[in-house]
Amino acid sequence: MSSIIAIANQKGGVGKTTTAVTLAHALSVKNKETLLLDLDPQGQCASALGQVYESGVFNLLAGGQDLGDVSRTTGRSHLTLIPGDKRTATAQVVLNAEGFDLGIIRTLLKPALRNGLETVIIDTAPSVGGLQEAALFAADLVIVPTATDYLSTEGVVRVLETLRVLENRSWKGRVLGILPTFHDKVTRESQATLDDLSKSFGEALILEPIHRATILRECASVGKTVWEVAPRSRAATEYASLVWQVLDAI
Repeated sequence: MSSIIAIANQKGGVGKTTTAVTLAHALSVKNKETLLLDLDPQGQCASALGQVYESGVFNLLAGGQDLGDVSRTTGRSHLTLIPGDKRTATAQVVLNAEGFDLGIIRTLLKPALRNGLETVIIDTAPSVGGLQEAALFAADLVIVPTATDYLSTEGVVRVLETLRVLENRSWKGRVLGILPTFHDKVTRESQATLDDLSKSFGEALILEPIHRATILRECASVGKTVWEVAPRSRAATEYASLVWQVLDAI
């Protein structure tokens, strides 16, 4: 059974791209044919995997190219990438001008999902807009990373509000959970924010936290994932917990 998983928070700097790239690579290692779709105009999924920036998303959404034409190999078995760059924001402008179709992402992915593609991971932009809404609407599962600070949790609230609106427009997916990132047990604010998340959204919705880790920044700087650089690190162990929860859910 195929699944689309959106990684979303309407605030930047919360670990969305790290989570998307780490999860996508892990699923590919589990022999699932996986596509990483980068809808963030910063296009950092490409650099995180050691690939070049391209206007793949723009060409798919606004340029009339097919999914196969804009998909790129990553040098990793079972993992392909549709890269994005600053033209991704232009694609949203074009789509808005033409009359935005909320179902466009799922429509474009459907043929590939019927022909062997098993999992799609979508990295979304940290903003409200048509593309983020389309990504959420396409998703079977949504993961909401949030840094353990007050301002980041406001982004969680906005994502959940958007999902409630989409439910009224026939969205059928569900939230897998809220993923606390950049957690630091010795910082009072970090622990207090984690406690507040549990109180506000319920412990059942809070996934195992990802602690602040230098190794994750180092991985991004060399274009590799934590599975390639430090598979026995605490960061890898914590992300492995997320991977197993995703595998159980799809």
